[in-house]
Amino acid sequence: MGWISDHIELLLCAFAVCIFAFRLFTVLKKAKKIDAEGIVTDAVVSRVEEFYDPDTASDSYTTYVVYTDEEGVQRESAMALTQDAEYEEGMHVRIRYLPSEKDMVRIAEDA
Repeated sequence: MGWISDHIELLLCAFAVCIFAFRLFTVLKKAKKIDAEGIVTDAVVSRVEEFYDPDTASDSYTTYVVYTDEEGVQRESAMALTQDAEYEEGMHVRIRYLPSEKDMVRIAEDA
């Protein structure tokens, strides 16, 4: 057999790591942009979804908030980089969002 067929598992693992690293890089880059350029507003936690993360062998959470954007439209977006269960449905929070990319928001730490 050839080298590729002998090392297919290793190649697939390396590919998966590259995809994970790229995804993490894009999320971190977007979070940094939200922190620098985002509009601050009030929001309410609308739901918290729990899922098992096989990479960390633990439970992770995606927190969603509902807020009204600068155009008066009510939106629901996922909060970036929330892995802990620190938020509960109905909690009031201050967030930052980008008007051009409303799919992800961040907690407004300094507002």
